[in-house]
Amino acid sequence: MKKTDELIIKTAEKLFYRTGFSSVGVDDIRDISGCSKTTLYNHFGSKDKLIVEVLKHRDSIFRSKLEDSIKGLNGKNAILEIFKWHKKWFSEVDYNGCLFMRAVEEMRETLPCVSDILMEHKEFVRHLIYSKLEDYSYKESLTNKLMVILEGLINISVVYKNDRDLNEQIEQDTINLMAELLNRN
Repeated sequence: MKKTDELIIKTAEKLFYRTGFSSVGVDDIRDISGCSKTTLYNHFGSKDKLIVEVLKHRDSIFRSKLEDSIKGLNGKNAILEIFKWHKKWFSEVDYNGCLFMRAVEEMRETLPCVSDILMEHKEFVRHLIYSKLEDYSYKESLTNKLMVILEGLINISVVYKNDRDLNEQIEQDTINLMAELLNRN
């Protein structure tokens, strides 16, 4: 990826993640990135195409980091590490939920392809969980349960972000629930 493309994508991603897709204009991205509007349009063609590239870039980084976090792990250890990795993400200062879900919520009507990007992103996580449950006889059902719990945790971590004690208790209870589910094999 060219340096200019990367600068624009990273700037747009931060702005979209912080304040949403519709509230961020091309002028905002231009002003913060230091790139001209002409450069932005020459590289991406439109704000919608930039949004797609931002989501693809974020997905690529997400996949790489999550896969690295569980390298060499299987079964219960891999699943618990997936949840711990997410928990670490939730504690980041700028954590603001799932950018893919937010894109669908805001852009579904004007940019329908974001639904496909969301589905590919979530299916990656689901397949990753499934692949790590190789020794479980009910892995399809367990995978679905784990996905529901993980998605709920992603959302609830936004809701209770400002109540640190309650948020930590919910996260710990979730890890305990995961361990219970995984010990049933």
